[in-house]
Amino acid sequence: MQTIQLLLAKIILLSCFGCSMAGDLVDKSAALAGLGPKEVKSIGVMAGAGQIPSALVVDVAFAYGDATTAVLTQSESSTWFTEQEGFCRNYSNQLDVVRIELPMGYSALLADLPNGYELAQSIFVFVRGVGKADITKLSNPWIYVVNQELSILTAPPGATSSGNTTDAAKGAKIVC
Repeated sequence: MQTIQLLLAKIILLSCFGCSMAGDLVDKSAALAGLGPKEVKSIGVMAGAGQIPSALVVDVAFAYGDATTAVLTQSESSTWFTEQEGFCRNYSNQLDVVRIELPMGYSALLADLPNGYELAQSIFVFVRGVGKADITKLSNPWIYVVNQELSILTAPPGATSSGNTTDAAKGAKIVC
């Protein structure tokens, strides 16, 4: 009888230990399922002087699901700006979008990223009339646009390291 009780006690202890281990694994896998650019700390944007004297409109889109990632991957810049309201409405729980508008010659450093952005599966930058870029795997990308050409840099233009910001501006707007 005592062996049966001891065996039952061991089974109960092992099953409880297994439950807690399984719970930890579930928590970790949930975090890893949408694991994205945890190293992203900021996103810089610079509108260089160019031939077209107008403000630069940049949308930074954070996708948190497979469907949203697929839509952003397949969308061109012109499609994004034409259909942006529909994307926000249809994918509102899987998408954050921050808009930055800059006149030529200005730059902005977006350090206040949306809550939970580190779980984004992908991060795309759409520049109206210019193009798009995937910045998912970059740490501190700088979107540099001059003469209607988009470049992604690892430091602000003219800086020797990403810590030497030449000009930072507030005024980013949450679009969705």
